Amino acid sequence: MSPTRAEQAEKTRRTVLATARELFAEHGFDATSLQLIADTMGVTKANVYYYFHTKADILAALLQSSITAFDELLEAAAKVQIGQRRRELLVDGFVEQVVAHRSVSPLHRTDPGARRHESIGQALDDQARRGLRLLFGDRPTPDQTAAYWTAAELGPALRGLDHLSDDDLRATLRRLCLRVLDV
Repeated sequence: MSPTRAEQAEKTRRTVLATARELFAEHGFDATSLQLIADTMGVTKANVYYYFHTKADILAALLQSSITAFDELLEAAAKVQIGQRRRELLVDGFVEQVVAHRSVSPLHRTDPGARRHESIGQALDDQARRGLRLLFGDRPTPDQTAAYWTAAELGPALRGLDHLSDDDLRATLRRLCLRVLDV
């Protein structure tokens, strides 16, 4: 049985996203064009453009599940009394998202091209500020703020740990984040 047009369209959309994810991770956001995505897929640029009009649209689609999951994590953490239990909940959830999206996670926080897109940058910044408040209250000290941002920017660590399995990476990042946040 042949796939329906809708099934074929969804398959192509997923292929665009998978190809873009690999190219963004390999070349960075700025150096990846819609044409490069199309060429890598072996289709025309118009085919890619049919699904996503801009690279920012692609990046937003790639990050949407991560942003949604982190919003849910922040909601759950808000219901837990501030302290070690909340910290562990936030760290475990954050690390899980980083590991689950390890090929694109470093991109959204550290790639300047991606950060220039207002809606993406704004959503990430809002989440980060909320996470900081949930961990350290409304008036975090400079040490707490520095610890939070250090733990939140795991891109450099991921590049050095790409040889680890997901379980080993999860355990390593969890230990690192809990140590850094213990200020």
